[in-house]
Amino acid sequence: MIDMSSADYITRSNVHSHTRFVDGRDTAEEMVSAALALGFHTLGFSEHGHADYDDCCMAPAQEPEYRAEVRRLKAKYAGRLDILLGYEHDWLSPAHVSEYEYYIESVHYVSKAGTIFCVDDTRQRLTDAAEALYGGDMYALCRDYFDTVCQSIEGTNAAILGHIELAMKFNEARNLFDDADPRYLGPALECAELAAKSGLLIEINTGAMAKGYRTDPYPGAAMLRRISECGGRILLSSDCHDARLLDHSFGLAEALAKACGFRTAWEYQGARQVEYLL
Repeated sequence: MIDMSSADYITRSNVHSHTRFVDGRDTAEEMVSAALALGFHTLGFSEHGHADYDDCCMAPAQEPEYRAEVRRLKAKYAGRLDILLGYEHDWLSPAHVSEYEYYIESVHYVSKAGTIFCVDDTRQRLTDAAEALYGGDMYALCRDYFDTVCQSIEGTNAAILGHIELAMKFNEARNLFDDADPRYLGPALECAELAAKSGLLIEINTGAMAKGYRTDPYPGAAMLRRISECGGRILLSSDCHDARLLDHSFGLAEALAKACGFRTAWEYQGARQVEYLL
């Protein structure tokens, strides 16, 4: 029995997880062992789906192997842990999601003047893209990023929107751009409002914290407040690439959500989306 009737409850579910099939540290079964040790009831695997322009994704030939392994674990641990077969899709890639129980829609790449560049690789590659494609204007780059996120929101059939403020990943020190500047904040809040009104689950993602890039989750407080004001739904995600950090900073993320006006969040219990008190 899962007691979610008080604000002391912190989610024991994570459905954004990566393994050695692409860029994770651990095997899928090692991730399962970590989830059981933490008292999780639900673990979703969401390996990066193939994209021709992406060097950090499954090759098409890997996907059947990935699906078979998750299904094997699902059967092996039935009754002890609900395991879900998911997929993280990058918006610019064709979607091949029919084999999966759910998928996460994410924007890792942006297209500009016929060039596709990654906002999630390294700080240097991000600034190189800004110089080459935007004359060094990070605000213009961020506007195109949020425009792409908005396109994904309007076009997806996913259950979950992944890390919708990924543009902030390398900007912890606010020395790439000022996220309070209207040139950034305007597009960010427009995106937050559209995401909230879509009805999709919006991640509060602690993955960049786990990797040492950030000390707070994203989306940050400004976007979260707008999402709350517009009646949006949130769920916590560790975007896990390391089984030791499967529930990284979930307590902090829930506290941030509460400070931004949320009184409830959502989690997966098996295949069901369930609301709980913060």
